[in-house]
Amino acid sequence: MDVPDPGPRWGAVEEDAESTAAAYRERGWTAVAGHPGQVNPVADAARVDVLLPESEFEAALEAVDEAAIDGVDVYAGAADGVAYRLVVATDEAAEVALCIPTYIGDEDLASLRAAAAANGALTVRVRPLDDRDHVAIAIDDPAVFFDAPES
Repeated sequence: MDVPDPGPRWGAVEEDAESTAAAYRERGWTAVAGHPGQVNPVADAARVDVLLPESEFEAALEAVDEAAIDGVDVYAGAADGVAYRLVVATDEAAEVALCIPTYIGDEDLASLRAAAAANGALTVRVRPLDDRDHVAIAIDDPAVFFDAPES
């Protein structure tokens, strides 16, 4: 399997996830910033699979255990043929935030977009290496992910 290249700006996107989570923590929220080992678009399932290290996955799973994710913001950027998205999933009442950075090569973006449009939603699926469990973040309006302003 070819591992997608996260491109030259990936470190900055991970730093954005970390600083966004820190801002939520300063407000007293439980916030988890992901540092994916791998991000894979799964176009036929209208899904983006995000592989997190074991400890980060466990923290994300624990954070959403009693939460009901009711908001998703997407921050976007692009460079050198890679679309970067920072997905911030929140539960206002439980004061929980998951900050999950993603990257998708431009060659995969169109097919993922078409599948998400046909499905009416896009799922960001966060999982550990052994795939024993997952956290699913539903983006009910896929345009939020794909039409986010490029910066």
